[in-house]
Amino acid sequence: MTAVINVRDELGEAPISRFHWIFGLLVTVIMLFDGYDLFNAAYVIPLVRATWQPSPTMIGVMLSSGIVGLTLGSVLQGFLADRFGRRKIMLLALWVLTACNVLLAFTVDSPLSFTICRLILGTALGMITPLVMTYINELTPRKSANTYTILVFMIGFSIGGILAGVIGIVLGQSYGWQWIYVVGALCLVVSIVAQFWFPESIQFLALRNDWVQVQKLLARLRPERAEAYKNAQSFVLSQDEKQGKKRASVLTLLSPMYRRRTIISWSAGFLSLFCIHGLTGWLPTLVIQKGQTISSGFAFGSLIMVTSLFGSIACGWFADRVNSRVISMVVAYLAAAVSMVCLGMYIGKSNVVIFVAAAGFFVFGAQAVLNNFQAMSYHTEIRGTGVGVAVALNRVGGILGPFLIGLLRSINPDPKYTFLGLAGALVLAAICISFGRRNMEWSQTSLPASLENSLQQ
Repeated sequence: MTAVINVRDELGEAPISRFHWIFGLLVTVIMLFDGYDLFNAAYVIPLVRATWQPSPTMIGVMLSSGIVGLTLGSVLQGFLADRFGRRKIMLLALWVLTACNVLLAFTVDSPLSFTICRLILGTALGMITPLVMTYINELTPRKSANTYTILVFMIGFSIGGILAGVIGIVLGQSYGWQWIYVVGALCLVVSIVAQFWFPESIQFLALRNDWVQVQKLLARLRPERAEAYKNAQSFVLSQDEKQGKKRASVLTLLSPMYRRRTIISWSAGFLSLFCIHGLTGWLPTLVIQKGQTISSGFAFGSLIMVTSLFGSIACGWFADRVNSRVISMVVAYLAAAVSMVCLGMYIGKSNVVIFVAAAGFFVFGAQAVLNNFQAMSYHTEIRGTGVGVAVALNRVGGILGPFLIGLLRSINPDPKYTFLGLAGALVLAAICISFGRRNMEWSQTSLPASLENSLQQ
């Protein structure tokens, strides 16, 4: 009879099983709808303008409502998921997303009602993205953590973004913008499947001492070990940990134990999304300014999205290969900075496509690994809060990227200064990440007893 089953070791040492593939497929479809609803506003707004003729100010409010919702949802899900469980909050977000798509498709009839629905829809989207990061990282085996996580996360998200454009052109322009949300309402099928199949995080169940469910889920995850789980005397989350109901707060993230990793995570994420949104938002305009056609400008934007998928997979593989997310991110950020400098030098020439592809490959690749780094910088007890707050603050960088680049261009419109500014931000991101240490990633370690009292208050 096995005396004690260490839950984190069982998860970390597990081979990729049928359970992982089914879970990964479901999460991929969830991320497809997440990406679809995140990007479809760009195709809805031009059609809405023709229908309602809103003022420029109102258009800005309609667009901003979704971004505000993303930020609210990112923070909200962290506190809720760490208290009530990952599964409940994921299902809540999926059902809210479905309801908002239905309302937008069939009942919204004014800019105000559209804004309110987009705000709520954005809040649901803001919950899903960091929750998926947290969820997957609490389940994935250590040896393939980055590759599996990035594949599951990025494939669905990228396809969703591409699908938004296709549906916008094929259905939106022909039958009205409401049809874009009719397709989004198909999230209902995913919500129903998730309601019956989506499991709770095994690590979260262990924190709540729900050992019956832990045993059942571990047996599904590792059927070859089912008999050992059935005959085990006891389960523990880790050998030296006391389980119990714990609460997280922003103050905990800034406590001496987490302060270093929190500051690194917030700073690097801010700079990373600043560059991503600055690049994707302004690149078509910049290449058109230098003599390219409008279709070429849009093609460069699509090229970045395609190479982002391959870059994410490659950087995740490299992180697993060298067993260090920090090294992978530093290399990718520096390579992206070099690509930006080359873009500034060759933007008006034929070989610029190489550097556009390289920029998308490396900057999105680094961001994908950073998502995992942020999740693994915190213990299970506060991971939802840590990731949620980080994603919310990082998105501030994404919001400021296009704005500050516009300000820079008002001072000097030469594109080379724009790309030099982005390159400088990427170098700063690499410097921030370089202060991270390998032992700052705690996916399989227990929460020190010194934090027990503060988390339980």
